[in-house]
Amino acid sequence: MSLKITDASGRRSWSLVLFGIVWTAFSSIFVGVGLSSVGKEFSTWKRDRVPCLIDRFEIRADQGSKPPFQPDLVFRYVVDGREYTGTRLWPEKKGVDDYEDLAEIREELGQGPEGPLERIQGVAAECRVNPADPADASLLGSGMGQVVFGGIFALFGGFFVLIGLAMVFGGFSGKQTRTPRSEKGGDGASGCVVVVLFVMFGLAGLGMFGGLMLPKAIEWVSMRGWQETPATVIWSRVVEKDGDDGSTYAVDLFYRYNFDGREYRSNRYDLIGGSSSGSAGKREVVRGYPPGSALTVFVDPEEPWRAVVQRNPGWWGLFFLFPLPFMSIGFGGLWWYFKKRREGNSVSRPLARRAAAARVPGQPAPAVGGEWIKVGGSRWAAFIFLTIFALFWNGIISFGVRDAWSGLSDGSGMGRIFGGGLGLFMIPFVVIGIGLACGALYCFVALFSPRYEMKLGEGRLVPGRSVPVHWRRAGGRGQPRDFTLLLVGREEATFSQGSSSSTAKSVFHEKVLFETTVPQAMDQGRAELAIPADAVPSFHGEHNRIRWLLCLRATVPGLPDLKDEREIAVATPNREEST
Repeated sequence: MSLKITDASGRRSWSLVLFGIVWTAFSSIFVGVGLSSVGKEFSTWKRDRVPCLIDRFEIRADQGSKPPFQPDLVFRYVVDGREYTGTRLWPEKKGVDDYEDLAEIREELGQGPEGPLERIQGVAAECRVNPADPADASLLGSGMGQVVFGGIFALFGGFFVLIGLAMVFGGFSGKQTRTPRSEKGGDGASGCVVVVLFVMFGLAGLGMFGGLMLPKAIEWVSMRGWQETPATVIWSRVVEKDGDDGSTYAVDLFYRYNFDGREYRSNRYDLIGGSSSGSAGKREVVRGYPPGSALTVFVDPEEPWRAVVQRNPGWWGLFFLFPLPFMSIGFGGLWWYFKKRREGNSVSRPLARRAAAARVPGQPAPAVGGEWIKVGGSRWAAFIFLTIFALFWNGIISFGVRDAWSGLSDGSGMGRIFGGGLGLFMIPFVVIGIGLACGALYCFVALFSPRYEMKLGEGRLVPGRSVPVHWRRAGGRGQPRDFTLLLVGREEATFSQGSSSSTAKSVFHEKVLFETTVPQAMDQGRAELAIPADAVPSFHGEHNRIRWLLCLRATVPGLPDLKDEREIAVATPNREEST
């Protein structure tokens, strides 16, 4: 019989190992592409820096070109006594989609001793020359942008590689999943994988927050001081960009304006930028700004080449919440993991050896005699967590709903088909989002429910002994209709199967200590807490727990009912207490 079980478990484990290997190999492609991009960009940094003179630097704007904005550049430099002419701004890239990127470079190069130059001619600079081919030169290097992008791409792939490795290790360890970890001699390898995964989650969220969201938030704040300026539209169109998941669209509004006596140009439309699916709304914007029409833009007075048409993020502002779940999972997971390990090394004995210091991970510490403690967990923590998660989930889902609506309202047949299919696909996610919003609202209302504190009598809790328990109301609104205090004994067992685990709970003892419908008795009172003579002492092992709880139940009209609890530590009696 044991051979069959081992064989079946082995088959399940090897299938997980095989899937993990395939997953890891596929994810490694992203790592390779990212590292290759970083290596390629680093190679351009090896170019020699040579003095040069810029004869011309203008910006060509042609909506028929890809990209539409390209530098019209000529510079001269000398290598080994021979003069060369260069026309490239970057080693590889020809142009940009955002006029502001080139305008900023031109403004930096055109700063003379008395202010900005009208024309960049005869300006001294420094160019990058290929030492193997002096005719191969560019005015600028590749910059950090591509290096950072390649590094992020490699880290993104590395995150999924670690998931694949976790599946591989989980598959190998799956052959022994019927043996508790405490009997296998620890889980150092899997623990290391868990730590690395949490670190990757945290760093990914921190990188998105610091590299994308925080700069946008700072820019949005600074835009409050930008000046309204009249402008004239040069061209307006909807740009379609092809992608692996279909086409995306963006508003391309190119305009000119005057500021402090100089003419500037820009094609920046909003704060966020980028493109998204659904073209109907964007075409409506473009129809409102035909070439030659007037519009109002907001100009940065410190850097007048920077301007924007729409400075408010609108619903896109919810995208700023995107990194929060990653950081919460990553850094919160690290805190939980090390906290659990620290406590797991010390709570795998009966609580009698540790008195009231033992506790279950994620639960309040057991009640201590002589001290007033609150009953139940933190309502604010539950409300804040669920609210952030609901905002994040519904914010992301709103983009899909909006795109589905744009597809349905698009005049093309494919747009209607796409929009209808996406709408049907989004239904379950919308339902989940509504449920999360309702849950956040429920937690908010629960903040106003009555709150209670309790205090145990002095002395150790051992089987066969009684101590007084006091309670008092500590805040909240509403008057409970009824009030019940119970002593509950509960057994909990955690079972592992491969990389998954589940916890079974069974109540083996439940006794009402006090119940009333009298309001005065609910606000404060006293009852006798009698531990049964045959009670099993509290026990906190890695996979099995015996918990004793004081549970408070109350029905509150118009507010969520109370179902709070607090653990108590029932110790093993010593020789004197046994006699």
